[in-house]
Amino acid sequence: MWLLVGTVDEVKKKKKVVVTTDDGTKILVLAHNDNFFAMDNMCIHREREMHTGVILKDKLICPGHQWAFDLRTGWESVKEQAQPTYSVRVSDNIVEVDAASRNVATSPN
Repeated sequence: MWLLVGTVDEVKKKKKVVVTTDDGTKILVLAHNDNFFAMDNMCIHREREMHTGVILKDKLICPGHQWAFDLRTGWESVKEQAQPTYSVRVSDNIVEVDAASRNVATSPN
């Protein structure tokens, strides 16, 4: 189920956009280095909202305890756990996230 996030320019300008699915799940969509990424907005560790975190070296740093999640895979290398991620696409200058594509990595690749 593809959800509208916004136009490419809107998402790039905001850098972080949270969309809500029909069941109330909040998905964070990020614009970074001309790419788009998506993951659960609630951290798997302490349930902090990830949209308040910062991006550093292609990782989203959780504002709660500084776990560093890879933007592509959601993998956190120190704790060897993963934040769930989602597929993102751009079609006709519109960014969309697939709420049905939730994936939890079991390794760093």
